[in-house]
Amino acid sequence: MRLTDEQRAAQKKITASQLASWKILSFFNGKYLPANAWRLFTNAEEPFPDAIIQMAVFKGNTRAIFQDRKEATGPINEQIEEAMLFVKRSIRLGSRIAGVYREDFYELPIDSIREMISNAVCHGSYISPGSIQVAINDDRLEVTSPGQISPDLTMEQLKAGNSRVRNVAIGAAFQYMHIIE
Repeated sequence: MRLTDEQRAAQKKITASQLASWKILSFFNGKYLPANAWRLFTNAEEPFPDAIIQMAVFKGNTRAIFQDRKEATGPINEQIEEAMLFVKRSIRLGSRIAGVYREDFYELPIDSIREMISNAVCHGSYISPGSIQVAINDDRLEVTSPGQISPDLTMEQLKAGNSRVRNVAIGAAFQYMHIIE
């Protein structure tokens, strides 16, 4: 998920006006001031105590017995990386022979898990109590985030693939960072 040196060199430098257009900074009285998204990306002043990702591996199919747990804190993009490392470490890795070569693969699709976690961070409510949780059970992986579904979306629209970015500032930065599409 981290950018290569080539990808980082190809990225354009971000200006304060660009950050303001993404609503990460606000322009007020001739000065740029940090918005809440700035604090989530820089971990400045920790304004949101629940802006963490809690991760756990549970024995069996309930949340009764922990086998491992961890909390990711700090800038939200780094929390996603930490969560992905935790998941990769916690799920099984298998292999198969394809012709002459061995191919390693995880028991669950890593790209889908990355999408679930990054969407939870992008669409989560940072004013609702609770944190994003990644729970790994014997039979499933669950990602939950605080907040309710956008009131202007129906279940049918969600099932059809429609969505609304709850946090447009995070969405703009994540798109620039290639975390979301």
